[in-house]
Amino acid sequence: MPDCFIALGGNQGNVRETFAHALDRLNQHPEVSLIKTSQWIETAPVGNQTNDTFLNGAAHLKTTLSPEAMLAELQTVETEMGRTREVRWSARTLDLDLLLYDQVVLETAGLLIPHPAFWYRRFVLDPLTEIAPEVIHPIKKVTIKKLQQRLLKRPFVFSLAGLPAEETAAIIQELKRHYPQVAFCHWEASETTPQSMTPTLIAWFDTEKSDTSFESLPEIPRIDVSEYRNNTGQIIHILQSALDF
Repeated sequence: MPDCFIALGGNQGNVRETFAHALDRLNQHPEVSLIKTSQWIETAPVGNQTNDTFLNGAAHLKTTLSPEAMLAELQTVETEMGRTREVRWSARTLDLDLLLYDQVVLETAGLLIPHPAFWYRRFVLDPLTEIAPEVIHPIKKVTIKKLQQRLLKRPFVFSLAGLPAEETAAIIQELKRHYPQVAFCHWEASETTPQSMTPTLIAWFDTEKSDTSFESLPEIPRIDVSEYRNNTGQIIHILQSALDF
């Protein structure tokens, strides 16, 4: 049976009880078996949509369901547990994310596997590392443990690529106000950056004036954040999820 890894999150009601019910519900499915769960960890909320602390964790399942059917089953369980889908980063009773399905790489209108953001989110990687440290990320080609450990190195180096120098400087100035401990740099000016400052993450913006393509950037740290060019708040959310747990 294919191995499937999911993330669990929630911050409304008795979340531990909700997690238990959700996993029991999944385990009762004739084509799903619960293999292992991580410890549940308390995490700070990302963004400003809620102030309530989240509980997060990860689970290892085996299933004969297709990836699409597995996603549908997770969403059904979310709904049964009172989940409503309204505002991103908002308060919720239960969030079940399909992270990995064996070594499948899949992109459809409603499903991306592996989950496109989990590899730089501490609140996902920390519990996932507990139960699947040696599992290989099918795109990044490194273990889950290595992805998590990259985020622990200090200084945390955040590089911006694709933007004109003046715009990059303005964004960095704003980001520094929120995260003074982070080392920021401009990718296109890397010749002036110390070699010791290997980027932990590279945020790439698709602009007509840039000579840097997304494909030219190193595979592991690159993130396409083009849709957030005029929304520094979303960049702050990315940083917060990579730094905090």
